Amino acid sequence: MPSSTRRLLALIPAALLTAAVARAQSPPSFPPAGRWEITVLSGYRIEGGISTKAAPELTVLGLDDAATYGLALDWQIDRYADAEMQYSYTSSPATPVLFNPDTGAILRGQPYDLGIHDVTFGILGNLIPAGRPVRPYIGLGLGFTVLAPSNDLPSETKLTFSVAAGVRAALSPRFGLRFEARWVPVYLFSTGPGGYTCDLIYFSCSSNDVGHVIQQADFRLGASFRF
Repeated sequence: MPSSTRRLLALIPAALLTAAVARAQSPPSFPPAGRWEITVLSGYRIEGGISTKAAPELTVLGLDDAATYGLALDWQIDRYADAEMQYSYTSSPATPVLFNPDTGAILRGQPYDLGIHDVTFGILGNLIPAGRPVRPYIGLGLGFTVLAPSNDLPSETKLTFSVAAGVRAALSPRFGLRFEARWVPVYLFSTGPGGYTCDLIYFSCSSNDVGHVIQQADFRLGASFRF
């Protein structure tokens, strides 16, 4: 047998072993079952307080932390991005806070439940491409929030946006788990002289007003179904 043939035959086992090791070290992949994914979420929301335009430095409605529930519908744009529509509901115990400017006394009114309905439309950016069993992601969203008191006061609709980070773990091609931490501030109003201040050196402009928001932070776990 020629020496070149013997060298070739000797390299075959090494090549097969190298391929086997590489395959063993590669994480298993799940072929996508479809481009749609629906997720049922539940968790805990940390709430801020609500102020008014007449007295923006005072909290007139204190909100307690509460359980939160949500539903997310995702559509895969490509391997690294998903479009998402998300709805969440929180019933937060609300306590009116009354301030007497003459005496400086702070009084608390009768508490009631404040229903908070958040609807956002956004994009999820996957840090690992589709087809991997574990995929961390970041998300941005814009939408609206409906504040619905339970004490016969009228509901109000406000602008909201969201910034999220989380992890999706596939248990099979169709089922998986999802953990998400999300910041969801609700815009209430702005105070200030109005107008903008521009810097011609740095080519930037900033508003002279100060925005006031309800600070909200969600920590949620969910179950996903892909179709």
